[in-house]
Amino acid sequence: MPEALNPATIPADAVHRPVSIGWRVAGGSWSSAAFPGDGEIAVEVTRQGKNWRIVASHPHAEAIEIAFAVPKAFQAFGGGERFETLDLRGQSVRYYLENFGLGNGTYLPSPWIATSLGYGVYLPEEAAAMFHIAAPLDPNVLKIQVEGNRLEVEIHVGTLEQLYATLIQRIGPPIMPEDSFFGLWKAGDWRIENAKTVGADIDGYRNLSLPMAVKLIDAYWAGEVHSFEFDIAKYPDAWDMVARMAADGTDIYLWLCPWVVVGTKSFAYASAKGYTIKDANGALITRRPGANPNIVAALIDFSNPDASAWWSQNLRSLLQRGIKGFKADFGEQLPEHAVLHSGETGGRAHNAFVRQYLDATIASFDGEVPAIISRSGSPRVRAPIWSGDQTSDFCPKTGLPSAVRAVQSAAFGGWSFVGSDLGGYFGTPTTQVFARWSQFSCFTPLMMLHGLGCREPWDMDATSVAVYQDYARLHLALMPVFHRYGTDAADGGLPLMRMMPLAFPEVEWSGINDWDQQYMLGDDVLVAPVAFYGNTRAVYLPEGEWLDVLSGDFVAGPTWRIHDVQLEKMPIFVRKGARLVLALDTASRRAVEIVFGDGDGMSRTRGQEGWRVEVVGIVKGGIKATTGEPEELAAFSRWFGTAIEWMKVVE
Repeated sequence: MPEALNPATIPADAVHRPVSIGWRVAGGSWSSAAFPGDGEIAVEVTRQGKNWRIVASHPHAEAIEIAFAVPKAFQAFGGGERFETLDLRGQSVRYYLENFGLGNGTYLPSPWIATSLGYGVYLPEEAAAMFHIAAPLDPNVLKIQVEGNRLEVEIHVGTLEQLYATLIQRIGPPIMPEDSFFGLWKAGDWRIENAKTVGADIDGYRNLSLPMAVKLIDAYWAGEVHSFEFDIAKYPDAWDMVARMAADGTDIYLWLCPWVVVGTKSFAYASAKGYTIKDANGALITRRPGANPNIVAALIDFSNPDASAWWSQNLRSLLQRGIKGFKADFGEQLPEHAVLHSGETGGRAHNAFVRQYLDATIASFDGEVPAIISRSGSPRVRAPIWSGDQTSDFCPKTGLPSAVRAVQSAAFGGWSFVGSDLGGYFGTPTTQVFARWSQFSCFTPLMMLHGLGCREPWDMDATSVAVYQDYARLHLALMPVFHRYGTDAADGGLPLMRMMPLAFPEVEWSGINDWDQQYMLGDDVLVAPVAFYGNTRAVYLPEGEWLDVLSGDFVAGPTWRIHDVQLEKMPIFVRKGARLVLALDTASRRAVEIVFGDGDGMSRTRGQEGWRVEVVGIVKGGIKATTGEPEELAAFSRWFGTAIEWMKVVE
């Protein structure tokens, strides 16, 4: 049980003891005092186990801040999905949802910062906040500023792994999706998507001998936004199309947004019912979503139970007719002057709006596993997400390198089931960009073709086709790995993808270049995308023995490995002693198990729940791939860069 304490009870020498507390009144500047204050601000402290809770309040404050002293050398992580850097030391990080998934912006903010100092800080409320983490103008403190007259902060004590576990206990684990999520996704260009482009996608995958697990029909599939009926001009036999694709094993997801367009029947209905958001004077608030000059829309007030029920029922009717799931786009547009049905204003409710939107969407599944992905999110909803809208290049802050950081930071914040727009969203990917993005996406749970312009491998050059086809097959083979570590994450364990400081806390990562461009997939696979122009790649291996798939040899760490990486290859390292169950066929759940080591005494396989292991392969290393193995297994030797000794499972 929490224990109420005198603020002075926090040990004076504890690194997590605040050093100051401050407030700002209307129209004034900041006032501050040494923690726990000078009596003008009320401070309460409670402790539960090793963790602490501090509540500071001031009746006239517009904002409150609390500060912790920090040394010159430390690292900080968290803050939600980050694109520019994973180490937040020296940054000012907003807890504020933005339509800006580039650089220092984020679609997926989190009020949680974990440090290498043995503690982390978490804000349980949804009010906008700012974390100044040894920022340039005040490099000696970690300062938290929260809008409003009350600040509540939890101080969690422990290692990075312990801090992550405490966060998951606090917010809940990620939602484990169904099998199709881990398959191959295809979205279209919303500007031209119609029944013909859907048919072309079906033919494209068939010609590549690949299964299309999910077809995502993007924006403006309906006759009008939120008529909840297909546009018959674009999709004349829509429901027959949905039924045919379902029979072939392809799930249909539909695009959603949290608004109704002015001038449509859905707007007239929602407005008449009081389901749209207004300001304090009762005037309708309209936005131009995505800065589109052709659309004026009103936001749906999901804080109104009747509006949420209307939304959920309309989605439920689509699910009942054969739609599998939804892509919940946007959610960042609530302005500060909005007044919700709940009485909250836009400033206080801005971060909460997307939660209400996602909760109403999830409610349509009536307790079943929700088949949704969203671009924006709330830390209180851990449904799958995608890191949206990168540029189709290698720009460090907006292109592929930013997507590599985004999936790691999202996973560390509690969203394990994540991917990106394969090839980037804005621009036309070159052969090199498309190939490298295909390789990276292979090793994320969500492998989705999506963007403006051509993202169809079958309409690209032969190299793009070959690389996508090969890594799409490897992605499908990895499904048991995604299942295994995804289940662990959904049960409260470590995230499926792990940034290097989480996986190897004993290493001083701040001194290692580009560590945020490699990560661990589960316990044993180190993934190192080539996310830049050129082919030379340097990868740091921590202590242990690793199979270097590019050389086919086991090498000892700690060490650097430097390769000239051909476009059809990717640096992957597998820990010696690892046993990976990989799919031969995802439909029948036939699998092989590959043992990375000498294989002594390995006459029986442990298998993996839900997968029927038929063959065991032993990788000894030092031998290049050879011919003569069964054709069904040949790809595994190619993927792991060495000959594999195969044997049947001993029953």
